[in-house]
Amino acid sequence: MRVSASYNYFNGDEHLLASLRTLRGAVEHVSLVWQELSNAGEPIAASARAALETARAEGLVDEVIAYAPDLGRPRGANERAKRALGLQAARRAGASHFLSMDADEFYRPGEIAEARRQIAAHGWRSTSVDSFLHVRRPVWRAHDSTRCCFLTEIGPDTQIGVEAFPSPRVDPTRRMTADPAHHHHFDAPTVAMYHMNLVRRDMDQKLRNSTTTDRAFLDEVARAVAAWTPGGPLAFPRKGDITPRPVRNEFATWDPGDMPAAPPDPAGA
Repeated sequence: MRVSASYNYFNGDEHLLASLRTLRGAVEHVSLVWQELSNAGEPIAASARAALETARAEGLVDEVIAYAPDLGRPRGANERAKRALGLQAARRAGASHFLSMDADEFYRPGEIAEARRQIAAHGWRSTSVDSFLHVRRPVWRAHDSTRCCFLTEIGPDTQIGVEAFPSPRVDPTRRMTADPAHHHHFDAPTVAMYHMNLVRRDMDQKLRNSTTTDRAFLDEVARAVAAWTPGGPLAFPRKGDITPRPVRNEFATWDPGDMPAAPPDPAGA
């Protein structure tokens, strides 16, 4: 098995280098697809460009690809086209499997290794995983209802951004060609994606440039995150109450330290 991971990058630079350093040894090839302008037309921040240059200088990526969005198209269409460039890079690199990533996403290397072993043993051609979100700091974590497309075998007809996918609640820009008979959804203790989606230096910048254009929903998210009190429930729009638990900053990623962290939960979710 030869795995190519491709990062969809515009912002999230607070976490990019930590994510790459965590993933680098768990896969055979890494590409990064970036853009000067977001799908909303906003220029890339100087900090995001600097993180990209550091990643290149440290050899954390094998290929860097520029994407120019068509601002006349919906944001989701641009994101699908951008992720497709990562799949093309995987094919050029001779990869057998593909993993689409964002800059604020993490996987435990040991869990990836176990998933790879099981995929090889069982012959699954596509897989998906649960995810965990983090709120305001990487030391507050909760099991999320969102799932993520995981390692997928690259065949002659494999595409990304397809409509049908065997597992629910997966980002439509990442759904890959999959046959339900050969698909496997991993349970969270085996492998999961750890998402720093609510841990940002500038949350408004993230929300302004989101693929989601429902401004009322995004405003609700911003208010919920700002109002959240550590140890209490997060009233996440369309998800209901979620109660983050204290954990260690296991990926050594950016931590604003703007609120206290309780001692790590012994369960260590």
